[in-house]
Amino acid sequence: MARKFRGTETVKVDGKGRMSVPARLRRVFDAGDPGFSSSSAGRTQLVAVYGPDWWNWIELYTIDAIEEIDAQIDRLTRGSQERRWLELLMNGQSTDLEIDREGRLVLPQKLREKLRFSEGTETIFESRGDYIQVYHPDERPKDVAALEDFAASKGPEFDPRAFLDAAASGPGED
Repeated sequence: MARKFRGTETVKVDGKGRMSVPARLRRVFDAGDPGFSSSSAGRTQLVAVYGPDWWNWIELYTIDAIEEIDAQIDRLTRGSQERRWLELLMNGQSTDLEIDREGRLVLPQKLREKLRFSEGTETIFESRGDYIQVYHPDERPKDVAALEDFAASKGPEFDPRAFLDAAASGPGED
């Protein structure tokens, strides 16, 4: 089982668009890049999914995680709307990145502009298990509002760990 990302970090953007990836997050990216240990370049590969225009965040995936997603997409019916949409999102609206020997990630200008990252901006790196969600601190990701509304509909006493029971029984076994 692959290591998971945990926690939230604040990461500053420098004048060249570089961000120092915190060491504990870097270790997960390193472990999730099968080519890292055999590479003499010392650069960890990862994938950034930037999504449609309305996304105000990007998602950073390990190579292992993105390959698992690619395999899941490949199992969908070729030509189906679900497969085509996921291919567009995960392949067409993404880019390959790397973490350099100094532990820095350089975001392309296009992504910095999309997220309003300028020199000195303190970004948020928020763990989502098998990926990191990166966003501007003044703009909480739009998908989080929907999750907060969902949680509020369950009431203040609801414990979300109750969902784990349903996950343990598997699909269709409730």
